[in-house]
Amino acid sequence: MSSETPRLGPSEVSSTTAPVFRLIAQVVSQPSDSSLILRSPNDAKTEEMITLNNVKVTDTSKTYESEKWYEFICRSSDSGDVGFLVLDSVECPLAEGETMSIAGIVALQNLSKRFPDLY
Repeated sequence: MSSETPRLGPSEVSSTTAPVFRLIAQVVSQPSDSSLILRSPNDAKTEEMITLNNVKVTDTSKTYESEKWYEFICRSSDSGDVGFLVLDSVECPLAEGETMSIAGIVALQNLSKRFPDLY
């Protein structure tokens, strides 16, 4: 099942052929009930983060906390737009004082490509 929902980096979202994919990202803000602004790591060496604007959300009753990390299950846009739709999400819980490793996320994305059955 995990090979059917590949884990992508933010630079791959606009060019993916997978109808459903996973993305680990930090919520920057939720400007409306139906949209998010996300930031996702792209490069482990430079710790570059790519901002994804106007991400559509299916469950408008769910609110996301700014600066928290989530793994999003997303659907590619059918209309040819660069955007995508969040179908579901799981918060990545961090203990007090812990931070997310940008290099770790990028490594996980790269490992997922080499070993598609890795969840």
